[in-house]
Amino acid sequence: MAVVESVPITKFARGRRRIVDHFCAEHAITPLSTILYTPPAELKPVFDKLIAQRVIRREGQGYYWLDLRAHDAVIAHHRRKRAPVLIAVSVALALVLTTFFYVG
Repeated sequence: MAVVESVPITKFARGRRRIVDHFCAEHAITPLSTILYTPPAELKPVFDKLIAQRVIRREGQGYYWLDLRAHDAVIAHHRRKRAPVLIAVSVALALVLTTFFYVG
């Protein structure tokens, strides 16, 4: 199963992508395929948030796995939150461009 995500543009998104890519590369995507993982210091806050969101699951002392369904749900939730804002910005931009088109 391929994980499709928009281009990461924030520091958090880049960190999340690095962690998710690591777990996918190690095939740690089920409770039976956990890996021993300690995040680098710069990724510790991102890793902690992924655990809080239940995207990364713990199966013992230091053993973790990636829940792809939870990851997809978090991404979908963020997209649903952004959609109305993007639509409003697009409509406003279209109105501005239309106004300049008729004026010019």
